Amino acid sequence: MNLREAMEFSSSKRLVRSKSGLRIVPANEDMKSPFLLCEPPWTPDSESTNCTECKSKFGFTLRRHHCRRCGLIYCAQCCATRLPLPRMSFVDPVRMCDRCADRTANEQDFFERHLKILTSGASFIPDSSFSRANLLLCKLTPDHRYLLFDGACHEPVDLLLIKSFSVSKDVEILECNEDYSSGGSSMELVFSTAESEQEKHLKLTTGPDPLRKTGSSWILAMQQALKLIYSLENS
Repeated sequence: MNLREAMEFSSSKRLVRSKSGLRIVPANEDMKSPFLLCEPPWTPDSESTNCTECKSKFGFTLRRHHCRRCGLIYCAQCCATRLPLPRMSFVDPVRMCDRCADRTANEQDFFERHLKILTSGASFIPDSSFSRANLLLCKLTPDHRYLLFDGACHEPVDLLLIKSFSVSKDVEILECNEDYSSGGSSMELVFSTAESEQEKHLKLTTGPDPLRKTGSSWILAMQQALKLIYSLENS
């Protein structure tokens, strides 16, 4: 199966109902977005006599509620927040404990802003060549699994096979009034492929004005994407 066929297959979705709520999930779990979390197992009611957070004892007037993100049991007061949870593909906002609600709220900026930047793409100059003729468009595929490069003969890069990602901020390239907390002026990917464990390197530099700001924003979004993936691998 080539990449195009894999992308078409991975774009197939199905609606499933679990005890946590309705979810829209990939038809093939092996081709899901690397940003997605698995739905956690729920702690059985019989194993929890007290709220995980405030330790209040459950009874006739104090009901148990499961956090949809961690699966632990809380009282209504400690599990009152309802938020969209795109990392688990829920259709509607779901109930979460305070700790998971804070983590989810911190991730919302990525799904609402950075992910759109990545899939829209940005133009870069490969291998530090400062020629407009060598511009290539780098973007994330709709299934969020690969980086594609339009305008250059370069194979797609699997996000899960990226071993390291470094960013440089060249003061001679960045505008003097640019926010230096932005993504930077260039990035270097170290990755392998499904066919070989041999490391490959790819360095991309932001294009000239007016492409520079878009490229810097794309680099920042890529940093956030890899942080999510690394946090999932280390959790």
